[in-house]
Amino acid sequence: MASFFQHIPPGGNWRNLPQNLQELALGKSYYAGGGKTGFFRRLSWNEPAPTITGRANRKGSAICHPDFVRPLSVRECARIQGFPDAWKFVGSMSSQYQQVGNAVPVHLGAAIGKALIHHLQKSEHKPSISWDEQLSTAVKTLRASARNKKSKNSQINKTQLSVFDSKYE
Repeated sequence: MASFFQHIPPGGNWRNLPQNLQELALGKSYYAGGGKTGFFRRLSWNEPAPTITGRANRKGSAICHPDFVRPLSVRECARIQGFPDAWKFVGSMSSQYQQVGNAVPVHLGAAIGKALIHHLQKSEHKPSISWDEQLSTAVKTLRASARNKKSKNSQINKTQLSVFDSKYE
């Protein structure tokens, strides 16, 4: 991948490769339909980041650092998604990329939550239980679910829940 990324400028993708390398880089996908804009993307410091996928280190969805010839790390993808640096991801590297890519960006989730609260506060149809009670129930459900689904490769870290609790209680 590095041999291809070295030809791609910040903000570019596979289309910036020399013509003789494009087919080699994309393989059979070169002949498939669609724009294939997700292949061999390189971040730019001056443009918004593309969608972070669950496979940010793979050919079809790779995202390269704007200055260095390498895919983004799990931590860098998590920062783009808005996760605090203290947030822990567990499991294999592939599982960690998947966790970050499947997540709703933190600031987007907060904005949606605030919009819902605003709407509910203005609504004539107020819920029968308070927002705090609803949130408390949601946290308890999340914790119960995490306890019931623990496996050696997919455990929700207690730090994650305490960060959630401290931000949203």
